[in-house]
Amino acid sequence: MRNKFLIFSALVVLFAANVFGQIGGNFTITESVIAGGGGQNTAGGAFSLDHTIGQSIAGNSLSGSPFAVTSGFWNFTPLAPSAAQVTISGRVRTADGSGIRNVTVSLTMPNGETRFAATATFGYYRFDNIPAGGTCILGVAAKKFTFSQPTIVRTIHEDISDLDFVADPF
Repeated sequence: MRNKFLIFSALVVLFAANVFGQIGGNFTITESVIAGGGGQNTAGGAFSLDHTIGQSIAGNSLSGSPFAVTSGFWNFTPLAPSAAQVTISGRVRTADGSGIRNVTVSLTMPNGETRFAATATFGYYRFDNIPAGGTCILGVAAKKFTFSQPTIVRTIHEDISDLDFVADPF
C-alpha cells in the first residue's frame, strides 16, 4: 500500500510541476496567434492558402520545397533560379496526332523576357538555355488552329521534352 501511495505522490508532483512550469514567470510574447481562425493567406499574389483551421501553433520547422510550416504557419519559400540551364521542348499537333509546322510558340521567363520559336516540319519546337528554378509561361498561336489549352505555366527544375500543345478537332 505504501508503494502505491509513493507512486501516486510522485505522479501528482510530476503533473503539478508541469502545470506550474507553464504559468507565471518572466516572458515576452513576440508574436500572437488567434488559433482556430481561418481565412486566406497569399504569398506575393501567386499562391494562396485558405482556411488554416486546425494547424498547430507551436513546434519545429517542417519543410518540403516550395513551402514550409514554421510554428503552425505556412510560409512560401521562393525558389531562386539556379545557375543551371535547362531545355524546354515539345510538339504542337492536331487532335489526331499529326505535327503542325510553322506554329509560333512563345516562352515568357520570370524576368519578363519573351522568346519565340517556330515549329519544324513535324511540329517540334525547342528553347535552350533557360535558367532552372523559375516559373515560365508557354503559349501557342496558329492561324488555322485553336487550342483548348493555349497556355501552359510550369516551374522548370530540369529539362522538359514533352510540353505538347494539342489543337482542337475541326
